Amino acid sequence: MFTVNNDMESGTYEWRKDGVTLVTNNSNTYTIPSVLLSSAGLYDVVLRDDCNPATATTTSASWQLIAIQSPVITQQMPASKSLCENANDTLRIRATGAGRTFQWSRNGVPISGARDSNYVIVNATVATAAGSYTCTVSGTCAPPAVSSACVISIVDRPRVTAEPTDLDICPGTAGSISVTATGQALVYQWFKDGQPVPNGFGATLNFPSYDYASNGQYYCIVRSNVPNPNNCAVTTQTAAVRVSGFRAPVVKESPDTTDACVGSAVTLLSEFQGAGLTYQWYKNGAAIPNAGSNSLTISPVTAATAGDYYATATGVCGLSATTSPARITVLAKPKLTVEPKGAALTVGDRLEISVTGTDARSIQWTKNDKPISGATSATYVVEKVGRGDAGYYNALVRNDCGGVSSAYANVSVVDPAIPEPILELSTPSVDFGEIPVGYDKTLQLNGLIKNVGTAPLLVSGLTITPSEFTITNGPSLPLNLLPGASADVTLKASPTTKGVLTGSMNIASNSPSNPSASLSLSASYVLRYDHAAAEDFDTVLTDTTRDRCIVVTNTSTMDITIEQATITGANAGQFAVTTTLPLVIAAGQSADICVTFTPGSAGSKSATLTLRSSNGGNSSLSLSGVGETPGGVVDAAEAGITAWPNPMTDRVEVRFAKNTPAMEVSVVSSTGRTVASFSHDGVDAGGTIRWNGRDASGAAVASGSYTMVIRYGGSAVSLPITVIR
Repeated sequence: MFTVNNDMESGTYEWRKDGVTLVTNNSNTYTIPSVLLSSAGLYDVVLRDDCNPATATTTSASWQLIAIQSPVITQQMPASKSLCENANDTLRIRATGAGRTFQWSRNGVPISGARDSNYVIVNATVATAAGSYTCTVSGTCAPPAVSSACVISIVDRPRVTAEPTDLDICPGTAGSISVTATGQALVYQWFKDGQPVPNGFGATLNFPSYDYASNGQYYCIVRSNVPNPNNCAVTTQTAAVRVSGFRAPVVKESPDTTDACVGSAVTLLSEFQGAGLTYQWYKNGAAIPNAGSNSLTISPVTAATAGDYYATATGVCGLSATTSPARITVLAKPKLTVEPKGAALTVGDRLEISVTGTDARSIQWTKNDKPISGATSATYVVEKVGRGDAGYYNALVRNDCGGVSSAYANVSVVDPAIPEPILELSTPSVDFGEIPVGYDKTLQLNGLIKNVGTAPLLVSGLTITPSEFTITNGPSLPLNLLPGASADVTLKASPTTKGVLTGSMNIASNSPSNPSASLSLSASYVLRYDHAAAEDFDTVLTDTTRDRCIVVTNTSTMDITIEQATITGANAGQFAVTTTLPLVIAAGQSADICVTFTPGSAGSKSATLTLRSSNGGNSSLSLSGVGETPGGVVDAAEAGITAWPNPMTDRVEVRFAKNTPAMEVSVVSSTGRTVASFSHDGVDAGGTIRWNGRDASGAAVASGSYTMVIRYGGSAVSLPITVIR
């Protein structure tokens, strides 16, 4: 708009541009509605007064109009662009116009500092670079120019945010491994041992019912499934993990088949390979209670122990393995059911002797106590005997539990052409049986020594060992026995130590085929009952008595009778048996033999109680007690000693009203038995000591009445205590 100021009152205005009339009007103002570049030029106005338009004119000075163009974008960005993650790129526009300035925006938000015609994207990521970019160009004149948008997409690599982990899985169960990843349009491919897993296309790889064929190393490749014109890196790989099915335990060692002796202990061992194993032993297919380790010990072995045993180990997932079975054969010491029998043979006859026994594992025949080479069968045969085959034969039958010797079989071999004496015993062995302790036993053996030959027999020697066996009546030596004659012998067994006693008696003669014979001897020295080794009456006032009873238990299978009970020793007069005798105790039962203790005077007393039983044996035990003068016992109330709580349950506090020096404390039951004792360093007036109601073994004493005896200096204080459980 141009305006001319003048003093013309009435006239016209001729507005010109570059000397060319644009318009003539009556306005001193010329307006260009819309300035264009073509509007530029020199403008003036000619004023003509209406009074004399031809001559009354004047021309204004010229005005130059310079037309300034608003910004115009001459080069646009592409509509879209794809960048690799972490790549660098530049966005460019070109524009014309005076005074141009630039402002880049991302998603409509101005980017700070982005004020150049080029915008550089550095280290592109989805978070920092993806979006719609525009650039606004401002100039001297409005309006600003806005570029067309360029949409930047970032082809970013996937990122694993949670790796798969190793999988240990039970066969037949369901399990899975999985990966968590971030990225665009992710697709997955799982690999096992380097090979693609069919249908392994998800973030999770499932094993619906696992089997060992799936064991292996697994990993997953995660890929962004996006357009990738720039060939960007769009994959990532997880760490490799192990997938493994738990295995059943493996048997490394099965128990061994074995023989076991009655009364012994036998242990079966198994060994398995595996983790977290539990064990169960079976006998004949049935589970054995409380047999939950890899070894099984049976003690003592009985006949019922025999059977087939095996162990099962169970690991994770309930998978198990079972050993091969082991058979336990229960043996007892062999017992002979058929003894070898002697024979009187003639040269050239056949000799056959046999032995039969239970649980026999080995047999060795002997002749005159010397092993016969190769004679290890139940039957020993000599097809044609000679004079040298005469002698005493027996079989040694053994197993792991022991051995037994058969009876001796006297085999005589005669040559009809040569008369000779033959020594033979009527029995190969003598068993005195059980002899009660303190007693002996005599047996008369009628016709023990015999001459079964055809010529007189001269017996020159009779010897017996050990000294506990003696010959009390025998023939005078030398002894001549005619053919068919015999002699009697009386023997006595006098054992000195409990248990089995064995020995032998040997007979020497002039018999050519068997000059000597041996008689096996045996006896068992037994005490058929049991009792304590000692009885202590504890402390008893000298003007009182105390009764104690000794429990005698018959440990045998026969009734026994205690005929006598006598007391001897330094203080025998202070002890007396009160039980009426004789006392019969049935097999397997118990009975009491009671004794009264009357100390009479202060001090320790001792004696010995001896029990005599002709069918049970003799035994003894020690008796002891202590006498205490009554004047030394002080009532608790008098001594200022009290107990609380009383009755007590699990503790009692004993309070002393006076200073009390070091003391010895004992707690005595109503039967006179000391159940607890302890020492204390002493207490000041008002102090206390405590008893927890337990005996010397730590067990709680039973409910009942007790006396706490507190000894200090020369005094003894009795304090009644009641225990209630």
